[in-house]
Amino acid sequence: MLRAASAGDASAKSVFARSYAAPIRAYLGHRWRDTPYTDTIDDAVQDVFVECMKPGGVLDHANQDLGDFRALLYGVVRNIARRFEKRAARPSHHQPAESVHLDDLPAQQEALSRVFDRAWARSLLREAVLSHAQAARRGDKETRKRYRIVRLRHQQRMPIREIAAQLNEPDSEVIHNAYRRGRREFRTFLRTVVARHTGAGPESLDAECRRVTELLGS
Repeated sequence: MLRAASAGDASAKSVFARSYAAPIRAYLGHRWRDTPYTDTIDDAVQDVFVECMKPGGVLDHANQDLGDFRALLYGVVRNIARRFEKRAARPSHHQPAESVHLDDLPAQQEALSRVFDRAWARSLLREAVLSHAQAARRGDKETRKRYRIVRLRHQQRMPIREIAAQLNEPDSEVIHNAYRRGRREFRTFLRTVVARHTGAGPESLDAECRRVTELLGS
């Protein structure tokens, strides 16, 4: 998708924008909270996409073998934010541009990185859930049932015994088994999504998946 987007493919560009708009906005929104810069978030998001997808831009230099596109994108978003702050400071201040950056404090840098990472993880998890839902709709009755059980368990935090009662299943062990299988099915979709977005290979994919779920406390 990154290669296609950098080559100008309109569909790939659209997928790229949908995939990464949420963490970009989350970072900028937190960085510029309670500042006049909030009015420029839309413009900054567009500048990030332009920086990534222009000829010779970031996507042209993204190397899947190096992995961690998240870190590359984070650097782009941070640089764009600094560019906006520097530009806004020039007309009314005589101070050096470096002094206006809103992430100079280490604690603030760490908080911004955490906000970006959580939004990134949330977008990956959402994509995996949608893939799981699409597969369930195409599947048989039991596949749809397993998907429903997983969603009831995780979205509504419903205990297994209550799920069994709702599905009119007298044997809660049947629901337990279906839930375990449904979890494995979801894990397959999550691994696919994480591999696609991080470039993680077989040796690091499980660790990347754990990182995603740990960031969200899942």
